[in-house]
Amino acid sequence: MNKLEAVEYAVFHWVFGSGNNLPGLTSDGYLDYTFFKDGSHKEKRHCEEFSVYFEAIKLNPSLNSPLSLMLCSGGVDSSLLACFRQENQPDARQALLHSAYIDHANNDLYKFQNIVQKCPSISYVCSINSASYIEGIDFLSSRGFYQNTYGPTLATALHHIPPHKFNLLVTGSGPDELFYGMEKYSWDIFEKLEQVPIHVALKKLDPHYNSDTYTKLFNKDGNDMYREVLCKRSILYKNIADFGLDIFDSQRLLAYATVTSQHMQLFNTVADFFHMKHDAPYLNDSLVRAALNTPLRDLVDIGISKHVEIGKKFLKKFLSRYMDVNHTYGRKIGFHAPTSEYIHFYARDFLLENIDFFPSWLDKDLTLSEISQRYNGSAPSDYFLYSLINLVKHNKGQRHEDW
Repeated sequence: MNKLEAVEYAVFHWVFGSGNNLPGLTSDGYLDYTFFKDGSHKEKRHCEEFSVYFEAIKLNPSLNSPLSLMLCSGGVDSSLLACFRQENQPDARQALLHSAYIDHANNDLYKFQNIVQKCPSISYVCSINSASYIEGIDFLSSRGFYQNTYGPTLATALHHIPPHKFNLLVTGSGPDELFYGMEKYSWDIFEKLEQVPIHVALKKLDPHYNSDTYTKLFNKDGNDMYREVLCKRSILYKNIADFGLDIFDSQRLLAYATVTSQHMQLFNTVADFFHMKHDAPYLNDSLVRAALNTPLRDLVDIGISKHVEIGKKFLKKFLSRYMDVNHTYGRKIGFHAPTSEYIHFYARDFLLENIDFFPSWLDKDLTLSEISQRYNGSAPSDYFLYSLINLVKHNKGQRHEDW
């Protein structure tokens, strides 16, 4: 990372600028107008129509290979892929990987167990504690890769898979964004932004995870570079606004260009570290084109609730052919990491021992004061410490070759 990229990483947890070979994105990460040249389809696409696209996924070679390892949370997306693999190879046991967090309430292990009961499997369940999470941070930083808070968990989990046993990592990436959008927000948030200019609304929705903290700590260089980062990302907001869509469909394009692209970069890169390729079967040209050219209101199930669970209406109906209602429609935590809990006690000693490696675009005294304040009370939801640790490791150029 250069300094400008480091500032962008600090706030956004990744650096925008690559399409990661996703359908509908240019090589530099913007929406490709030719992919949407026919505009939003106004006719409704019924469940049967999307079923054709879902059925076609069964033919994906990665779902028919014994050398595929599938990351399986037990949610709708990975559940359907597991069921497809079971249907494709009824006499074989597929390989599944699940990560769980020790002594943490946010686990989906029971949902993963449902899949194992349905689909006989060789299952790898990697339990993660704070020590192994820090090992994951060290592993990624030693290879110069810095991304979101799930990255260290994924690295740790893959490290405990027998080496060279699999050549392909399969994930259920994509449907959250294709069939809902920015899952950080409930539907009513989008409704409140209906009258706001699209480019302004998208700026509000783009997750500035650490902006409140870092804007207090930037020195002049930091402030100048952060303004440059915001100008860079504003081009994306304008790119999406030029499509002339409402906020509901515009925010979905934002999610696809940022969240989906970020996930693809994460899985592609980490899989490569372990000598595997990554494949996301849902992110094929036909399904992406059909989903993003269908108005979002036709793809969600708006009832009494306006929570994110209203998304993926047709995908859930399709999954219900294989799994029971409780599994299909039950709440899922998803891939995450209890980052604050895992790094809080480690961070203080590490950062205070490495003050000389703080980014040059931060005010050192203000940064030390901010770190100190975080230990005067209970641990906050702390993406800031996570990013600062990674930035310090980047500056130190640490290399750990023991993995």
